[in-house]
Formats: sequence, structure tokens, C-alpha cells
Amino acid sequence: MYPNILFFVVDSFRADRFFGNNKTSYTPNLDLLLKKGTYFEQAISSADGTFLTLSSLFNGLFPFVTNVRSNEVVLRKDNFLEIIKNNGYHIYGKIPDSILLSTLKNYFENKNSTFQVKPPLKKERFTDKLCLKILDFMDSQNIVEPWFYYLHIYDLHFPRIVPNDFVDPKFGNDDYDKILSAIDFWFGKLVEKIDLTNTILVITADHGTHVPFDGKSTAHFEPEFKGTLNISKKIMPKSSHKIGAKMIVNLRNQIRNSRLKKVNEGLTPYQIRSRLPHTTLSIYDESIKIPLLFIGKNIPQNKIIPNQISTVDIFPTIMELIHSKTLHTQIHGRSLIPLMQEEPFDEQPIFLHTVPHEQITKNDKVGLRTSKFKYFRHSQDSTKEIHLFDLENDPFENNNVAQNNPSIVKEMEGILEELTKNVTVESMDDMDDKRLKLIQEELRLLGYKKT
Repeated sequence: MYPNILFFVVDSFRADRFFGNNKTSYTPNLDLLLKKGTYFEQAISSADGTFLTLSSLFNGLFPFVTNVRSNEVVLRKDNFLEIIKNNGYHIYGKIPDSILLSTLKNYFENKNSTFQVKPPLKKERFTDKLCLKILDFMDSQNIVEPWFYYLHIYDLHFPRIVPNDFVDPKFGNDDYDKILSAIDFWFGKLVEKIDLTNTILVITADHGTHVPFDGKSTAHFEPEFKGTLNISKKIMPKSSHKIGAKMIVNLRNQIRNSRLKKVNEGLTPYQIRSRLPHTTLSIYDESIKIPLLFIGKNIPQNKIIPNQISTVDIFPTIMELIHSKTLHTQIHGRSLIPLMQEEPFDEQPIFLHTVPHEQITKNDKVGLRTSKFKYFRHSQDSTKEIHLFDLENDPFENNNVAQNNPSIVKEMEGILEELTKNVTVESMDDMDDKRLKLIQEELRLLGYKKT
């Protein structure tokens, strides 16, 4: 009989808030589970946004294959949900009610598989009634073994709301950690319902996020000019409207930049980045380094693994743990069982890509990460926006050393080109205009402005 599988994804969960000195949350349940399983402290996601990371996760492939501009989760015919289903599993799930994730619902047997996250309706939280609904389902006769349950919660995603019972400073120094403390409390209730002797439990995230190091965001430093453009229309000829509008935008940007410069004086690049809005594109480690914990039968306990691994490795590991009869072959991911058993395991570079805006901008980046270096540049021009960071000596990525290390830049670019050869990295999926508009409107409601 196959073991059950609970796959728990906490959207926007940073690795340094699960394990390490930066954590101030109170998480007795996660701490206990950490001792019962194997934790990968250098797990890397290939992107800073949900639909790209989940496409990689469920296909075991880097985003340049699954399509970096797809605007939704892409599931190939031989994806891992399909393989798990073919192995006799009953697949259930609870995910945000999002068009971007809608392809996952095709595999879920439970009817009520989504929860509300989009304004203007109230956001449903795991730390409120959502967990109670999941507990009721776990207690019902509707869940059939062996089961695979995919749970994707949204509590840490912006905007963050701290539950009333966790406002106390003892639960964390900021809203992020206080919410994490609440997640831990309710997750403890969920784990009580599970027989860990017959369940593989995976705890991870899709990507990280910006969290202000001092609790202060610079997102509000945007001067307000409401009404200014309307006034200019009344006093200027029609032909001057565009010129006037451009002058106003330039003035606004000058004021904003001046205020930002003043408020960021004396801060490191990492500290400045931490204050940026959650929609800022980023493949710095705070946005792509995530927790990954395996618990269950034949999984070593109280083990911390420092090696760099990728989220594309997660499902190949699960396949080996359940002794799957149908194995994925042409993928980038590899089973992590050798690392758990302290056997040889060669490191491989991890492909990185920002979640692109509607139009390609200088903020769209592509790159690679090894345990020693992070390299990225403009997604379509290898001569622009070049960044190189020495991760061993500069883990917070404060100093871009690309100019002083042209040979390393050349080597990393060569690896990137070889990895992506014969693939159009910026290709667009065929998508009808109606669906594209629905996705764009959803992104707008979630705070991702059109750029």
C-alpha cells in the first residue's frame, strides 16, 4: 500500500523565517517536525512568482521549458500529478481561487478545492476558518487512501493580516513572523489528524518575498498628484496635454526618488531591497530561497542538509520514496535520496527567471545560481543588467562583483547558453484574448500593477 502524501505549500515563505537566526516567530510545531525529518537549508526556487514555480515543480523542469511567459501554471502530459494518479492515488487539494492555478483543479477529486483571495471579497485565511474546513474534510468519509493532498495557503502573501490572537510581540518582531506563528498553531491541529507512520509530509513554498528588515516599507513613498492632470487639461490646449502630463510624471518621479534616497541613506543594498513592494521583480535569495522539509517513513530524522538543491528535485524524490512504477525521465530534477543517505551527489546550476511583466522591461532577469555564485542579467540581452554575487562571502548579495570577474561572468553565461540552447526562453503561449484579460485583471486585483 502506498503511503499518503500531504504536500503543504506556504505562499511567500522565506527560508530564513523557517530556520535560522533571522526568525522571531513562535513555531513549536514546525520546530518539532524539523527534528522528525530531513531539512534542506539551501532549497532554491527557479522564479519569484507562483505560476512559474509551480510549473517547474509539477513538471520537474526549469521555466524555460514550461514557458516563462505562460501567465498560468502549465501541466505537461507527463506531469507528476498525472504520474501519481496513474499509480493509484486519489488527488485532493485546497488552493487559492485563481485563474493562474486553475489547471491544477482538473486533478482534484474534491469539489470545494478553492478558497477566496481576491478583492473585493474577504481573503480566506488558513489561520481562520479555512483550516477548520480542511480538518472537516480530513475527518470525512470522502477522502480515500492512498491520497495525495496538495494544500497551498496564502496567509503570508501581501496584504498580510495578523490574527487577533497573535498580535502580541511574543509571536514575532513583525507581521510576517506573527502570521507564521499563527500558521504554526493551526498546522499543528492539521498534523494531529495525520498518521505520520503512513504519510509522507512535505513542507515548502513556491517562492520567498520582500520583508522590511525594520518593518518599514518604501512602497508608500509615491507622491500624490490627484487632480493635477485634470486641472492641466482645463488650462492647457489639447495639443499640450501630453507634454504637460509628461512633465507632471517627471516631477513626481524626481520627488519620489529624492525622498527614497533620503530615507535609504546608510542602508545596505539588501536592506533597501527589503523595503521594496511585494510586486518588485527579484531573483535575489530573499525571493527564491525557500524551506524544504521531508518527513515520513524511510526519511532520516533530525537531519540538516546544506547542499544546494532545486524545487524541480522535489517530485523525483517523492517518486523514489513511493517506489513509483512510472518514472519521469526527460527532466531537470533528480531524487534527493542520495543526499539523505549521505551518498555522492554532484551539484548542478539552477536556472533562474523573474516572473515577467506584460511587456519585457529591464527588470526581467534570467540567470543561474550555484552554491558559490549567483549570476543574472537582462532576459533578452546578455550585455545588459549584468550581476554577479559571491554567495560564500556575500550571502546578502550586497556587492555586485561582475566588473571585477569577467572570466566568471563568461563561464556562467556559457553554462546558461548551453542549458537553454535550442529553446526560445521568451516564447509566448497561444492564449485567447478573453482569458488573457481575465488573468491581467486578476493580477491587478492582487496588487500586481500593469507595467
